[in-house]
Amino acid sequence: MLGIIFGLIAAFAQGLGHTLLKKSYDKRSASLAFFVDMIFGLLIWVPVAFVFGIQWDQIWVVFGYALLSALLAEAFVFFVLGKGDISLTQSVFSTYPLFTLLFSRFINGDTLTIPSLLAIVVIIVGIVTLGLPQTFDKSELKKRIILLWPLAGAIAVGVSDSLSKNILDQTSTGTFLFALAFAQIPVALGYLLVEKQRTTDIIDMFKNYRDAKYSFLGSFLLVVSLIFFWLAFTYTTASIASPVTGTAIVFTLLFASIFLKEKVVLKDKIGICLTVLGVLGLSFLVP
Repeated sequence: MLGIIFGLIAAFAQGLGHTLLKKSYDKRSASLAFFVDMIFGLLIWVPVAFVFGIQWDQIWVVFGYALLSALLAEAFVFFVLGKGDISLTQSVFSTYPLFTLLFSRFINGDTLTIPSLLAIVVIIVGIVTLGLPQTFDKSELKKRIILLWPLAGAIAVGVSDSLSKNILDQTSTGTFLFALAFAQIPVALGYLLVEKQRTTDIIDMFKNYRDAKYSFLGSFLLVVSLIFFWLAFTYTTASIASPVTGTAIVFTLLFASIFLKEKVVLKDKIGICLTVLGVLGLSFLVP
């Protein structure tokens, strides 16, 4: 039950963070937002890691997993969601809990009762329903190669989260957060190079912090959300934690309707009902 609570807190913070970042993308690139995310990670995760406790004898082993997580579950996701129409890529990418469920079965040996599995399926169906676009851009749909990017992102997150859960069970949340804080540095710098960002772009962002406030606030919330994200993975299986944290799309939708004035249509209402129903069912089934 504690894992589900942490997962929902992570989803709430992540949903609000994504909404704020969405407001910032018209002025700043995704790589700059990720660079800010890296800075907040160092400022927040490192002291939190010391509070939780760090197993120094395992730090280099954990660093390898953390680097993989920073690449596959974070930077690559930023990159993937920028490919093609966002509504189309989001709908495909939102299937990632399915891949976590699959890979965690083989990597971590996760087993689920039939009722728990049914509740998770309901959550995933709700998440995918929310991710479906209201209308498909036919020109984008014809370019089927575009769909391979979000599918690759979903698979990457499934693999990364399953492997990270494996090392979490052997070490601790604090050890992983500490390693992840430093693993993000080379990934963030590499991402800036890929998007051909200049040093002046970074300096300009900090000088004009008022214009970049949504990037800062969004990145701060995403960093905070990851603390609860990994706590959720610590206190329950990856097969349960992944779909619960995946409900961030519900909060993203709700916050977008409030702050961005986006409409909540029928398929969104159905998706929210299915997701909430699945989480409630899971909360009664998981001790």
